[in-house]
Amino acid sequence: MKDLDVMTISRVGQSTFPKAWREAAGLSGGGVVEVRPLNDGKHSLLLTPRPARRVGAVGLLRAMRQCPHDFPDAARHTLPFRWAI
Repeated sequence: MKDLDVMTISRVGQSTFPKAWREAAGLSGGGVVEVRPLNDGKHSLLLTPRPARRVGAVGLLRAMRQCPHDFPDAARHTLPFRWAI
């Protein structure tokens, strides 16, 4: 990857990042990037790729594991059965 590369930004604020940077950051297929101003007087930005979030049951399970409190045990009860005759 180059030390210096140039990007062009359109009038509506769209741009394409260099291919080498997208591949190195794991964003070849697109993704989310966090943008932070550096406040250095040159209007510099710091771009950090955000890791993809897990969705579905895997993401829910991961979120539940990170919960600081235990889940209470479920109260169980027997269901009435109707016997077919």
